[in-house]
Amino acid sequence: MRRSYGILVILAVLPLLFGMGGGMFGKGSPKKIPVPEKKFTATFIDQMDVIAECTEVSIEGGTFLEGNRGKGVYTIPFDEIKNIVFCLKEGKLTGFVKLNDGSAVELILEKNKKVYGRTKYGTFQIRLSNLKKIIIHPRPEKEE
Repeated sequence: MRRSYGILVILAVLPLLFGMGGGMFGKGSPKKIPVPEKKFTATFIDQMDVIAECTEVSIEGGTFLEGNRGKGVYTIPFDEIKNIVFCLKEGKLTGFVKLNDGSAVELILEKNKKVYGRTKYGTFQIRLSNLKKIIIHPRPEKEE
């Protein structure tokens, strides 16, 4: 009888463990990335100068860049950003943000946040600290 309960417990727990995917056994499903409300396309250039053209671009599922400037926290929507150049120095990630109106702002960013997107090959993800540059492409005036 005791053996039966042990087997039942194992059978009940096993699907839960395999269902955890990325959390316990490595990477998550390659088809699963956060899908943002607004659709943006972008070009990512990593520290090795590898280029990835992506759609459905987000940072942790959001379509904005958040960073510190002085003691304040700034949030800039992708609609306002032309590009971001990244510099990792002494463990601190700085983003030099060029805005569509021609102005620029420098923000201190969380280096471990991930950027997500979809390429023609499949899904894409990379930590901000592994990027050299992001170019955000303008959205069409009318969305479908």
